[in-house]
Amino acid sequence: MKIGINVKLGIAGGIINCAVWYFVAKSLGFYSLDIYSYKFYTTLLLLFFGIFTSIYFERKSSQGFIDFKQALKTGILYGLILSLTLFVFTFLYHKYIVPDAVEFFASEERKAWLAHDRTLEDVNKYLVEYYIPTFGAFHTLMTSVVWGILISLLASAIFRRKNPTPPFSEN
Repeated sequence: MKIGINVKLGIAGGIINCAVWYFVAKSLGFYSLDIYSYKFYTTLLLLFFGIFTSIYFERKSSQGFIDFKQALKTGILYGLILSLTLFVFTFLYHKYIVPDAVEFFASEERKAWLAHDRTLEDVNKYLVEYYIPTFGAFHTLMTSVVWGILISLLASAIFRRKNPTPPFSEN
């Protein structure tokens, strides 16, 4: 069984993204919110580059022709592989590398909201429902998948090229 270029690129992109995330976190300090901005922009960059590259090479291997559906499947598979890699790393990062980071960021957010005359009940509700879930592995997975689908739709529309001669059929 041959592994496709989109799977190989997805794994490579995921490993690159995890390495960039870890080294940025190490250089900025593990308790900096800027880490998550760098992670997001790195993910977007790797999604753009990887999806467009995957579809391009898939089209090249098909004698220069690819339909929209095949291009979309290629791009989405790349995005899923990258997202799953990030999902695993996000879980490991918050479980073993910096297990108290979410609590630290939540306490800093709580202090900021309370300083702006919010009630403790409103602040705690906001933290539990909206703020803390954004640090989770599932949030990272879903965000990456959604962006991957959107970028795959764009790349599929750009790279599609139908074969002008239909395949021969005896019927």
